[in-house]
Amino acid sequence: MSPDEKVAAAAKRLEQTANENGGPYQEPEAYRGSIARTMFDRSGAEDGTVTALVPEDRIGDIAREAYVRIPSIHPRTNKVEAEYLGVVASRPFAEPDALSATAPTLVVAAAHRAVLTPKYHGIAQIQVFGERVDGQIVPPVRRPCPNSPVFLLGDEEVKAVLGLNIPPDDKPVRLGLLDGASSIAVAVPAAQKSVLFKHLAILGTTGGGKSTTVSGTIMNLAEAGNAVVVFDIEGEYTTMNDPSSNPRMLAALKKRGLDPRGADKTKLFYLSGRTPASPDHPSQRDFKIAFDDLSPYVLAEVLDLSEPQERRLLDAYEVCRITMERTKIYPANDDEQREALEIDELLGGWPRMTVEMMLDVVGAAIEQIDGNADDFRGRRNGFAGHEKVLLQTLNARKIEKDSRSWKAIAKRLWRMKKAGVFADRDRERIDVGEMLVPGQISIVDLSDMDAPYLRNLVIAQMLRALQTRQDELYGAREDAIRFGQMPKDLTKVNIFIEEAHEFLSAQRIKQMPNLFDQVARIARRGRKRYLGLVFVTQLPSHLPDEVLGLVNNWILHKLTDSGVVNRLRKVVPGVNEATWNSLPNLAPGQALCSFTHLARPVMTTVDPSPCQLRMVD
Repeated sequence: MSPDEKVAAAAKRLEQTANENGGPYQEPEAYRGSIARTMFDRSGAEDGTVTALVPEDRIGDIAREAYVRIPSIHPRTNKVEAEYLGVVASRPFAEPDALSATAPTLVVAAAHRAVLTPKYHGIAQIQVFGERVDGQIVPPVRRPCPNSPVFLLGDEEVKAVLGLNIPPDDKPVRLGLLDGASSIAVAVPAAQKSVLFKHLAILGTTGGGKSTTVSGTIMNLAEAGNAVVVFDIEGEYTTMNDPSSNPRMLAALKKRGLDPRGADKTKLFYLSGRTPASPDHPSQRDFKIAFDDLSPYVLAEVLDLSEPQERRLLDAYEVCRITMERTKIYPANDDEQREALEIDELLGGWPRMTVEMMLDVVGAAIEQIDGNADDFRGRRNGFAGHEKVLLQTLNARKIEKDSRSWKAIAKRLWRMKKAGVFADRDRERIDVGEMLVPGQISIVDLSDMDAPYLRNLVIAQMLRALQTRQDELYGAREDAIRFGQMPKDLTKVNIFIEEAHEFLSAQRIKQMPNLFDQVARIARRGRKRYLGLVFVTQLPSHLPDEVLGLVNNWILHKLTDSGVVNRLRKVVPGVNEATWNSLPNLAPGQALCSFTHLARPVMTTVDPSPCQLRMVD
């Protein structure tokens, strides 16, 4: 028998033996269609992740951020003990079979330009984030058994697992596409109380894509029927009513299958006497804020007074209040007398008080200290005609004879008066009811205000006014329900605070605790009243822990500051180590999105902005 005949006979005998024992090897039913197998844990293994081995021919089918299910099959009983859900935390890296990647044979062959490619496989790390129990996803308490199959999830399964199947009544608002799965849209429920109304932070370095994310989110929220208010520090969003003309943005929109378009319903608000960043905007409204809405304690913080000066200011405020009572400016009748008993000066000011009245009190105090009280004359909108009552009140108060402190207060109050931010007449006051219109984008243009303390004052007072108005509407709705009437729908409001680090930096909170207390109160009460805050900044390192503690939802663009990333690790749950390490290298438009309705944070490619942004290159 020739050698070839011997080989053929041996092959025949092997085939016969195989047929007698069930034929060629067949993968068990439970493993068919799998793309990988879980492996025994290696040294350095971490809780929450498992190692998976991928066959050579399937390496191209799996990528980082791919979602998988793992039926945990016991190696002795071959029974499925549990089903786990996971995401590929690190892409499959090639590793040769039965050899080290640094084996001398491979090194020598490559170094001398030989082609020697042994059989190889892929090795990936999978973060296990859930276990499916009776159709529900619960936190995993165990790990999949070794040699369990790994299956890729289909698009519909991924959407169901992540919580992206948002009912139409919850008004899904699209942010972009799931990274690694270009057909799956990442959306947020605009009308669900437990998500955006637990507040949102959009963070990232300059050039990371924050403005694109903010403008697109603003437009989509308004189209979902929410009222959107934007405190625009640089005037960047004042041209949102126009479609984008930026060539790069147009190309990105075309690639995504989207069309450029302007926001349908925008209204531009700017301080009287200032120049708006977009003077040709079709719907404009100038405004001033009311001095009598201002808490004396917030006023003291805004004026940046020393401790003695703050005491003098509070004395002046009390003298002003008593003089108003004695002259019947306020309260002027029994109804107002009862109303005055309910005023909380930690939250707001004294009705009808003006900055001119405070200037009169401080001016009269200085004249009295200098011995020139007989020459004192009150201002229009101040205490003109009531000088005698004012001086009597000052005498009874026995103010400190600290002329230097009183003059410092006068200087700061006069600076506020000259800034022209306070209304002299009711018709000049901002009516925040104009902003609480479903589907409207109200852009508060603060770009022509150089003084940060004045910008912060305007933001703080408008926030408080918005909260007060929303409280009134909420109370009216609750009353209607209590009396069996048909209640009006409560308008859902999202407030975007650009350059949040300037408004709520650690230093400002230390200097202005009462101002921060007002913001924190709005954040806490807003959750039940459909009033959601959005903090936007390129300098998240300046935001203190007190602000981060108010936030439950996150959109994180490129972040290069390791200190910031380490702080965020403590407050953003469910992010794996590989994703944290990728934040400094994110491309413009990429973002890590963590929302309370999602099963886990997801990497997202944010949609390009369809509208015109004033400061985008």
